[in-house]
Amino acid sequence: MRTKTFLGFTGPSIVMMVGLMAVPVALTVWLSLHRLTFRGEWLWGGFTNYEFVLEDPDFWRSLEFTLVFCAVTIPGKIILGFLTALALLRVGPIWRSVFIACALLPFIVTPVVGTLAFSWLFRDFGVVNYWMKLAGLSVNWWANETNSRALVMLHYIWHGTPFATLVLYAGLQGVPKDEIEAAIVDGAGFWYRMRAVILPHLKSLIVFLALMMIMDAYRVFDSIAILTKGLNGTESLMYYNYRVAVVDNALARGYAIACLTVLGILVLLAPFLVNTWNEQKAAR
Repeated sequence: MRTKTFLGFTGPSIVMMVGLMAVPVALTVWLSLHRLTFRGEWLWGGFTNYEFVLEDPDFWRSLEFTLVFCAVTIPGKIILGFLTALALLRVGPIWRSVFIACALLPFIVTPVVGTLAFSWLFRDFGVVNYWMKLAGLSVNWWANETNSRALVMLHYIWHGTPFATLVLYAGLQGVPKDEIEAAIVDGAGFWYRMRAVILPHLKSLIVFLALMMIMDAYRVFDSIAILTKGLNGTESLMYYNYRVAVVDNALARGYAIACLTVLGILVLLAPFLVNTWNEQKAAR
């Protein structure tokens, strides 16, 4: 392909990526190295904003919660989505359609509306607490750090599992039936077929889901802002960024936090990207 033809096809995409991604990132890095005065002037400050953020205990607490949040919710969504996808294979087409339609409701509803509806379930007048009281249990989900964190993580798993279910269900449709039948003829049990046949075919999809979910979970904000407002140890990095930049009106420090957040996402994604690159290189 000639260079002119190649640029003709890719040029618009390159221009949009530079304009919508590269320029804002470069501008964010530049502004994070400045300080904003009361008169609205941006003065060079070097790494002062980064030093302030890295010395702030709230930053490290929000980072700790964000990492715990990722470690709990990402495997939870993938495992639950996989089990749900397996269940869909064992029901009839009518019930499968009904189940998929119901499962998609949390995913297609506006995040704010979905989070509000979810929070009402756990209020004093909510359905969950009503049934728990009938069973002799009483839990205040906003009373302490453990309950609040569990509620936020439960909502995130509830909201994101349908996407994992659809992706893995589509992947299960592509598993070669002849390999499964051959394994059954050879006397392989369910768990062996799962480990030797099914999971290897779903590996690329699982990696894809993990990459998407890491980027999404690391910048969680909506559910925390509505459910707990960052209280009881549920302040994520994005909510900490919002509090510093908007509530405390420290825009320059907010830019520094944004840069550190992007850097953290790249660190988390690096093992997956390196592994994918090595696999593609070995396949050539």
